[in-house]
Amino acid sequence: MVEVTLALGVVAISMLAILGLLAAGSEVNRTATDQTASSDILSAVANDLRATPGPTATSLGYGITIPSNPVASETRTTLYFNSAGEASTSQVSGSRYRLVLTFLPTGAGRFATRVSLRMTWPAAADPTNANTQSAEMFLALDRN
Repeated sequence: MVEVTLALGVVAISMLAILGLLAAGSEVNRTATDQTASSDILSAVANDLRATPGPTATSLGYGITIPSNPVASETRTTLYFNSAGEASTSQVSGSRYRLVLTFLPTGAGRFATRVSLRMTWPAAADPTNANTQSAEMFLALDRN
């Protein structure tokens, strides 16, 4: 009878340790899912900007206004994405990610259009808050 009681105690302690690991594993899984989704969205937006022909002022896939070269001053555009990767220009109830595209100033002449893409989540949080997660990408587009 003592052996059974000790065995049950060992099993109970083991189960508590496993439950603790499940919570940590679930958090890691959620973080990895968010990072993968943000990376996929960043790649899709970058590909959309690259695929937009030079004389066209608006990207074909997401409707992003691309300033003409030379870019005189910093221009920002904000898009919001839901968990399925669908974009909107304003934050709605299903918005999960916020993407800020910044077109950086260029000099006069033949220069690449430089774009900074910064994705933060959750979308409703202040992007400067330490609790938000983020991913960033830089592009150089030949729009001459």
